[in-house]
Amino acid sequence: MILKCDICGHEFDLENAGCCDCGFGCGGSMVKCPECGLHMDLPEELREEHERIYNEKTIFTKLEKKLAEDEQKQQ
Repeated sequence: MILKCDICGHEFDLENAGCCDCGFGCGGSMVKCPECGLHMDLPEELREEHERIYNEKTIFTKLEKKLAEDEQKQQ
């Protein structure tokens, strides 16, 4: 999917966009323009999927999976 930056007007493929590192806990619902670095909201149709992927990579999700595995081993 092609996105257009709101500030610099650069058109780029979503695959070339940078990951959001805004630090505000957007939950993966934003991408970074590869040209100017602006954090932009993802289109509505992509937001849910990106948030799911982002949440799977958090330390809390990894810890939860590890604890569940350890609990199963103990039983």
